[in-house]
Amino acid sequence: MEQSLASENSTAGFASPSARNPGHLPRVIRQVTMGLIALWLALVAGLGWWISQQIEHAWLDSLTASTEYEAQTTARVVDRLFTEMFSVANMVASQAQVIQLATAYQTDPPELAKLTREERAAQFTSDPLVRKVGDFMNALSTDLRYARIYMNNLSDDTVTASNWNQSDSIVGMIYSGRPYLMDALRTGNGHSFGIARLNKSHSYFVSSRIDDANDVAQGSVTVKFDAPEMALFLTGRHISMIVNRQGRVTTTSSAPFVLRNVAALLPPELISVSEDDEDPGAPMDIQALPDESHPGQWLINGKAYLLQRQPLSNTQYQLLTLAPLDELLPMRRQHLITGALVAALGVALIVLSSQAARQFFMRRQEERNAALRTSALNMDLSAALTDAKTKDRQKVEVLGYIGHDLRAPLATISGYSALLLANADEKQHKILETIQRSVKYQLDLIDELLEYAKAELQPLTVQPGTTDLPRLLDEISEYAIALCSQQSNRFSYRPSDRLPRQVILDGKRLQQVLLNLLSNAAKFTRDGVVTLSVTAQSQDKTCALHFAVSDTGIGIDLNKNADIFGAFQHIQSASGSTGLGLFIAQRIVSAMGGTLSVTSIAEQGTTFSFVLSAPIVDPSDSNWSSARQRQIDPPARRGENSQYSGAELDDQALDELATLALLGRLTDIERWIELHSEGSAPTPFMTHLRGLLEQFDFTAIEELALTSRGQSTV
Repeated sequence: MEQSLASENSTAGFASPSARNPGHLPRVIRQVTMGLIALWLALVAGLGWWISQQIEHAWLDSLTASTEYEAQTTARVVDRLFTEMFSVANMVASQAQVIQLATAYQTDPPELAKLTREERAAQFTSDPLVRKVGDFMNALSTDLRYARIYMNNLSDDTVTASNWNQSDSIVGMIYSGRPYLMDALRTGNGHSFGIARLNKSHSYFVSSRIDDANDVAQGSVTVKFDAPEMALFLTGRHISMIVNRQGRVTTTSSAPFVLRNVAALLPPELISVSEDDEDPGAPMDIQALPDESHPGQWLINGKAYLLQRQPLSNTQYQLLTLAPLDELLPMRRQHLITGALVAALGVALIVLSSQAARQFFMRRQEERNAALRTSALNMDLSAALTDAKTKDRQKVEVLGYIGHDLRAPLATISGYSALLLANADEKQHKILETIQRSVKYQLDLIDELLEYAKAELQPLTVQPGTTDLPRLLDEISEYAIALCSQQSNRFSYRPSDRLPRQVILDGKRLQQVLLNLLSNAAKFTRDGVVTLSVTAQSQDKTCALHFAVSDTGIGIDLNKNADIFGAFQHIQSASGSTGLGLFIAQRIVSAMGGTLSVTSIAEQGTTFSFVLSAPIVDPSDSNWSSARQRQIDPPARRGENSQYSGAELDDQALDELATLALLGRLTDIERWIELHSEGSAPTPFMTHLRGLLEQFDFTAIEELALTSRGQSTV
């Protein structure tokens, strides 16, 4: 009480300043909130601008490197094209027949100039050598995708050409004043860019001089390469342009730049006036963009580009590569939007935090009350937990009682069988040994069930060891014979021809799995066949053991029993089993490294199978033994029960008795006898039944119940 009063006084003392001035605290929180918002906005603005600049510079650096690499690569391709054109022109000019033809038509006679082009062409092409050289030029230009190859004499008259026999033939055409022809005759080589006057096609011209044996000029050979054909080699992701010394775009990968003038992009020292009357092209609107960190940014016709210039070898041309900066503006806009969103998010969080702070002190009293309520709830929870532990302890005690009650009749059976074993003949000796093995196995299962329940379905332990596999399978077969005989089933043991004698696995667990499966098969099969199949496949020092248990019983409708391997799941509701058999078998197989699978057809039978990999103690052939197949028919039913008729009982009661006998439920059979004997004198049927029960002969009890069915007079 004193403690509570002290706490209340302390709380009241803490709250007194705010109580005296209730508006003080919200005003301070509001001022702090505004200061934090201003600081946050300044931080986002500064840091956002810095991050945006870093991202933009990184993007421009990457774009610059990409543009530079593409410019160098494209320049090498274009240089190779021009070098190839010069090489082809020189090669043709050095051909013997070309020199012979040039020498024969070195200059035009005066009367030839008075003729028309067609007349001169007819005179030239009448010469077989003119036609032969023209055909050679045609084959060469076709292979190399040149527009044409032609030869001019010293009078600039076209003597032969690759299209000499076509309608657009240029044979007889006089090309006076062409710079590339004059440069070829003067220096040996010449090149130029020009636009055809007739079809307005723009092309590159490369010429080589034809010299005779005395190095005297006889004429020239010209290779013409159309600019659109060369544009096919400009295939990078950026815009590539070939520009002459006048700034005119001669070839480009982008149509808007074709034949336009971009002299503003060239250094002044590279620009020169054309030596002929060639049109410099319409200039484009070009402005330099100031950017000290990334120079080379230009605004061309209102669009931003990053420029990379690369000179071409042995020519007067420059290769310009333009990378569009279209992504720069959206990137900046995205950064701005991101910064605004971050700023808004921060402001929202600050505002929410201020609201939370404002409400914090208001909730203090509510928290105290909640603490008192929580204390009371904890007391209730503690009581409930204690009750739950008590019930768990009671469950364990119940399991102990169940284990004791189950062991008692089994111990009695084991004792009587031991007494009988002492004076039994050979045939009875074998039967009694089977009974003792079954009792021992049932006791082991009871212990397993108790351990399993106490551990709350924890994984079962597996202890591999050296196991005599053929002997273990023979013992399991003996168990199976007894299980199958209870419902007149035939047992079939089908091992492979050879089995490893000793393997490393947990024999006890394997026996538990197979007997679980065989017990289920015998339980749900009547007058049928239960088969145990075992095959072994050698794998170096290990072997794969395939086990399968099949029956011809009632089968399982897998669509209705999707989880047959679950704990406490019954295959048949009236089976009287706990529903743990398949669950335990599946857990053991999984712990041993296998998977238990099932195939079944309703009313036709079921097969459970699994594969285990086990090391072989001795992998040599001597450790493999021959296995013998066995097939045991069910023993003939004893006819002594036929004299004891259960006519006073209905078939439903007899079915219940048969099921209890099948499951060996001693106490329930005693209750059944008491239930059906009340108020009546003992009948021969009941007297015989009691005698069989005293002998623990559950098989005979089941047979008695089954043979009495159909005789009811009730």
